[in-house]
Amino acid sequence: MKKLVLVFLVVLAVLSFSKVTIEFWTLSLSPTFDDYINAIIKDFEAQNPDIDVKWLDVPYGAAVQKFTAAVTAKQAPDVMNLNTTWAIDFAAQGALLPLDEYLTENEKNLYWEKLWNSTVIDGKSYAFPWYASIPILMYNRDFFGKAGLDPDNPPKTWDEVFKYSRIIRANLDIYGFEPNIIAVDELLLEGIPIVTPDGKKAAFNTPEAVAKLEWFQKAYRENLMPRSLGGYGEGRQLFEAGKLAMYPAGLTMLKHIETNSPDIYKVTDVAAYPVGKAGIIKASLMNFVIPITTKHPKEAVKFALFITSPKWQIEFSKYATILPSTKQGLETSEEFMERAKKGDLNAKAMLMASKSMEKAVDLNAITVHHIPSDKYSQVRKVLQDYWLKAIKGEYSAQEALDLAEKEINEILAN
Repeated sequence: MKKLVLVFLVVLAVLSFSKVTIEFWTLSLSPTFDDYINAIIKDFEAQNPDIDVKWLDVPYGAAVQKFTAAVTAKQAPDVMNLNTTWAIDFAAQGALLPLDEYLTENEKNLYWEKLWNSTVIDGKSYAFPWYASIPILMYNRDFFGKAGLDPDNPPKTWDEVFKYSRIIRANLDIYGFEPNIIAVDELLLEGIPIVTPDGKKAAFNTPEAVAKLEWFQKAYRENLMPRSLGGYGEGRQLFEAGKLAMYPAGLTMLKHIETNSPDIYKVTDVAAYPVGKAGIIKASLMNFVIPITTKHPKEAVKFALFITSPKWQIEFSKYATILPSTKQGLETSEEFMERAKKGDLNAKAMLMASKSMEKAVDLNAITVHHIPSDKYSQVRKVLQDYWLKAIKGEYSAQEALDLAEKEINEILAN
C-alpha cells in the first residue's frame, strides 16, 4: 500500500512539475467580457491539462507603456492583445516572435489573407488576427421609395452613392450621404499609394487622386453631403432626424439609431459598404502577438490559435458588435441566421458585413500605407488639411495635392 501511495505521489509530482503556465493580456475587455474570456480559458485548459492560463486585462490607454516596460524587464506575457499599428511597431523593435516556424499553411489559411498580411513584414508573420470591425451602409427605405429609387437595390460603389444622392437631392431636397472623410483612407480605398514603398517620397499626386478629390468637391458644391463635413457623429444625428438618406458608418451606429430614433430604425435597411477602385473595405483589427521573451512559444501559439479559432470568434460576436477575422464567419452560425430570418436588422447587418470580410484591410498597417511610423501623424495631418480645404473650395484639387506633396516630401526628407 505504501508503495502505491509513493508511486502516486511521484506521478503527481512529475505531472505538477511538467505543467506550463502561460500569461495573456487583453485590452479593456474586463469586466464586460469576463464570462466569455473565462469560458475560453476553461475550455482550453480542459483540452490541454498540461497548460494553465493566467489572464490579465490592461487598460487600453496604458497598454503600450505597460507592455514596453514588461518586455524590457523580460516579464512580458506569453500572448498579448495589440492593434495592428502597435503590433507592427513592436515587431520592428524586435520585441515579437516571428510565427511562421510554429504554424502550418493550413493554420494561416484559417484567416482572411488581407488581414493576416497586415502584420507580415519582410515575409515574416507577427500576429494572429482576432476580432475586427468594418463599416456598412445604412439607408432610409422610405426616402429611396419617395425619390423613385429601388429600396431593394442600394448603391454598391461610391459613384453609385453620388448618383443616388443627386436623385435624392432633386426629389426630396435632403442630403444624400455623410462621409467620414479621412484623406489617407480615401486614397488607399481607390488604390492610390500615399508614399513610395521605401517611405521616402510622396506618391499620391496622381490623376486618379485629382479625380477623387474633385468627386468630393462636386458632392460638396451640389449639397449632396452636409457642408460642415461633420463625419460619423453629425451623420448619425442627421440620419436619426430624417435629414439624411444614406449613412456609411460602423456597425455599432445601428444600435444607436435603434435606441435614439425607433421610427427611423423601422424604415432603415443595410447594405455592404460601397467600394472604390481598390475593391477593399477599411477595417479596424485587433490581434494577438507572442513576445520574443516567451519561454513557452509552442504553448503560446497553441492558445493564440485557440482563442482566435472560428468557434470562439463567432461566439464573441454574440457578445459584441464585432466580426471574426476567420474565413468561417457568421454565416455559419445558426443563431445569427435565425435572428436575421426573424427580421433582426442588427443580425442582418452583421451577417452582411461578415460576408464582406474578404475585402477587409486594416489601412493603419504600415505594410499598407508605407508611411514611416515617426512621420505618420504629420503626413496624415498635412494631407487631411489640404484635402478638406480643397473640398470647401479654397484650392483646386490639383493645387491642394501639389501643396500637400511639397510639404510631405519635406517631412519625409528630414
